[in-house]
Amino acid sequence: MTPWLTAKLLAARRRFAIRLTGDFNPYPAPPDGAHLSPSQAHTAAYGDAPLQLAWRHAGIQDPSQWQAVAREKLAELTGYTQARATPECVYAQDFPTENGLVRRKIYLRVGEGSDIPVTILRPSQAERPLPAMVCLQGTNSGAHLSWGEALMPADPIHVANGKDYARQAVRHGYAAVCVEQSCFGERRERALPRVSGDPCIDAANHALLLGRTLLGERVRDVSSVVDWLTQQPESFEPGRIHVMGNSSGGTSAVFAAALDTRIGAVLAGGCVGLIRESIALRNDSSGQNVIPGILNWLEYDDVVGLIAPRPVLAISGDKDHIWPYAGVAKVIESARSVYEALGTGDALRAVRAEGGHRFYPDLAWANFLEIRDSA
Repeated sequence: MTPWLTAKLLAARRRFAIRLTGDFNPYPAPPDGAHLSPSQAHTAAYGDAPLQLAWRHAGIQDPSQWQAVAREKLAELTGYTQARATPECVYAQDFPTENGLVRRKIYLRVGEGSDIPVTILRPSQAERPLPAMVCLQGTNSGAHLSWGEALMPADPIHVANGKDYARQAVRHGYAAVCVEQSCFGERRERALPRVSGDPCIDAANHALLLGRTLLGERVRDVSSVVDWLTQQPESFEPGRIHVMGNSSGGTSAVFAAALDTRIGAVLAGGCVGLIRESIALRNDSSGQNVIPGILNWLEYDDVVGLIAPRPVLAISGDKDHIWPYAGVAKVIESARSVYEALGTGDALRAVRAEGGHRFYPDLAWANFLEIRDSA
């Protein structure tokens, strides 16, 4: 039989097996008890993860001292750049007032080859500086959803399901600052000759070559926007810069607050859970939340603990298939010990919603405003 004919027969056999059983495994059956999948070795190792700087066993009694040490390590692991160039506004555009809201778009140049589109939404009659809510969309079509604009076919559904974060923030007294996250919307990869199917994996891998992570770069972008906001005291209250997001936007919000103490409060949806029980146990085609070596030092509850004593509201659906509420509750309850050590145990709250992986505006805002105003 020729190699060509053999290949054809194997291909037909593979197609038939997949159609019949959903799988094709031509390899010999392993001996009983054999562990051959890479994930089995990794899962076994999670139980022995050192977590050397975890609050519960780092051996540092002073919570503020622990935060300083752990924050420095987290910055190192993510490749978060603390020394940044002063952001420069290289372009600005004003849009007509609509429904009593003023929208202004700017592009901030934060480094060579790096510009960040930022859209600001505020009431047209606001004459005083307002607190700023930095709005971060998750893995979707982009920041435009935050002010309710539809550019892609699924956008109207996303907006109807509560992704219009900027309009929500303005209704609750904020100036909304919508940041286009790396790899989404206007910042999707367009310059490479060929791009991968997932919008994040190329940037995630390329960041690793520089000793950085995609998550660290996104957090750096948030801090760069905060740098710019603090230079606009006539428009924004420098001491009241908060951040919100859902899914990967919520992850960026949590890590940004953990690393940048100028962020005063966090509203995070669909993004909280122990690393060893979430991203470490599922397939990952994007790599956008991977931090090399983090389990040698910290878990997610420690990251949340770095935000103390500032308010954090974490919300998730009980049927969320990515970040279920059970994981949220576990992280928040564990992180509470850091908050209590700083005398602010009530500034941290987990909220259970009924449903899947989405944002829950009414429930989220009611609880967020309550802990924010009582802090």
